Amino acid sequence: MTGSDKLRQICLLSYDYPPNDGGISRLAGAVVEELSRQRRLSEVVTLRRDDGKDALRPPVPTRVVPFNKLWRDLSTFRYLLGLRRGTQVLATIWNPEATLAWLAGLRRFAVMAHGNEVMPYPSGLKFALKAALRRRVLAAAGAVICNSRYTEKRVQAISPSAKTVVICPAVDADRFLGYDDQSACRRRLGLPVDKRVLLSVSRIDAYKGHDVVLKALAQLPVETRQQLHYVVAGRGSHLPQLQQLADRLGLTDCVTWLGFVDDEALPALYAAADLFLLCTREDPQSRGVEGFGMVFLEAQAAGIAVLGTAIGGIPDAIVVGEGGWLVAQDDVAAVAGHLSGLAADLERYRVQGRLGRERISRDVSWEKYVNRLRSVLEPTDV
Repeated sequence: MTGSDKLRQICLLSYDYPPNDGGISRLAGAVVEELSRQRRLSEVVTLRRDDGKDALRPPVPTRVVPFNKLWRDLSTFRYLLGLRRGTQVLATIWNPEATLAWLAGLRRFAVMAHGNEVMPYPSGLKFALKAALRRRVLAAAGAVICNSRYTEKRVQAISPSAKTVVICPAVDADRFLGYDDQSACRRRLGLPVDKRVLLSVSRIDAYKGHDVVLKALAQLPVETRQQLHYVVAGRGSHLPQLQQLADRLGLTDCVTWLGFVDDEALPALYAAADLFLLCTREDPQSRGVEGFGMVFLEAQAAGIAVLGTAIGGIPDAIVVGEGGWLVAQDDVAAVAGHLSGLAADLERYRVQGRLGRERISRDVSWEKYVNRLRSVLEPTDV
């Protein structure tokens, strides 16, 4: 019997799962589809939906548990206790999913680590107890799948005995091809056809750094700024403050606030842009950080140059000179320099966009991600 034949079937345990719009949900959906294609998926355990959107989930064996927290966790715990021997559980986050696997006494389970959830907790007894639980669960896992070198360092600082491995997320590059008519995409979205378009796609939280882009735009000479247009896609609690900042800086006509953009519309949105940028900062107080940044992969898959901060896991998502650049956290002047460069020399940014697309097509795919995942989860004792 070959090693591939002996591989345990994998059960994915994720309460954050399609059709949710978060990064963990999208990661879980992509992993499930590839595991299913490779015939290594046992089933998915996730939350019941009452909004009729179950059809938007991948068509794979799925067990749903109640949405109510108490009944959710009791149902999951009972399921894990009765799990068929030899099934490998992969939890998409340490709590409550991996915690329930640990409490159920599973000898072999793995957990993903993403960034924010392994940031240090504030002081206080409640957080001290949660930190102790996190340390125990991560140490007990058969593998902690970290999405970047940054996240791995965070996990190792929390639980030095944790068995960590870095597997950077992937992207479905084919999904972002076929949108070469940039002007048509802009007209469809109501964006200016004759300007250089900057794009940020993310939740609108303070640590995401949208304010850095606004301040950089405000530093530019008027004639340069008039060549640029900033498009912000996403929703979040910090949106009103950002809009007020844009008004104070005199940027009202330079910015389009798109709000939430669903996955179906993302390829055309990326194709409409000339530069994708997200100036995320590491904010220990709010426990905010970019553990990796899948949006950078998406933009590069679409052939768009990218600009990010050299913070968190972003350096694992951007290869400088092969798709984009990195700047220091809160370096408004450096961002302004790139915006001036975009206005003056569009071709330089198009070259980086082409290089980024080539790298993603060559090196990054969900098949490669899951193959690496399988090599980590494959048992050695069967």
